[in-house]
Amino acid sequence: MRGRRLLIVVILIIAAAVIVFFRTYDGKPGPLPSVDEIIAELNEYDSEADASVVLENVKLNEQQVFIPFVSNQGIHGMGFLKWENRKWRVARVDMSGRPEVRVTDHSDPSGRYVVWNINPLENVKEFRFYLIRDRNAGMSNGVYYYVPRVQMEMLVNVTEHPYGAMPFPDEWAGIIREDDKLGKAPAANIMDNIFSHSYSQPSTIYVGYLPVYANDASELGSSSKSGDEDTEFLMIMNETDLERPQK
Repeated sequence: MRGRRLLIVVILIIAAAVIVFFRTYDGKPGPLPSVDEIIAELNEYDSEADASVVLENVKLNEQQVFIPFVSNQGIHGMGFLKWENRKWRVARVDMSGRPEVRVTDHSDPSGRYVVWNINPLENVKEFRFYLIRDRNAGMSNGVYYYVPRVQMEMLVNVTEHPYGAMPFPDEWAGIIREDDKLGKAPAANIMDNIFSHSYSQPSTIYVGYLPVYANDASELGSSSKSGDEDTEFLMIMNETDLERPQK
């Protein structure tokens, strides 16, 4: 009798494990929906999208796809498909088309893409993307430290590439990893642990972009964006935000 009860318990545990597995396992991504299906799903997700033309399906990784599209009103927007719960679904729609970062792997800085979809009528010639780490200085465990400024640039010819998805350069990912290590470095002793808020080295890294316009073109206006867990917004920069070599 006791053995029978034990067998029942084991069967119930196995059954529970199987149920949990199938509820959490997304499986191998299947084929993407057709263009017509993607348009219908974008419009169902956001009725204001009014998508009519899909420019391209840009695969970011096995589970995420970037969909630049054009609406019936000529607005250039961005859609994002994500493989979840064993199906492709729309994760987000953005109607501004302005550059932002799409995160495909939150544990790896190289799993980030800068994406955009700009209407050629806006006369943007070039995007200059920057990874900036501000100077930082302080004292920890009686030792002064200094973190130098980093300014890295990545150029995109918007005239040739009005939409696209560009992975973070290896150098950018390396700087972010280095910064993460500094932020997670253990305190030297128990007193530093107690007062760690006083001596921590907070991250001062951010990514922004500087639009370069054709002659007599009006500047990009402000836009409202709302994101999801895989979205990182970019700030529009001015020339005064940058440091240039003195001539």
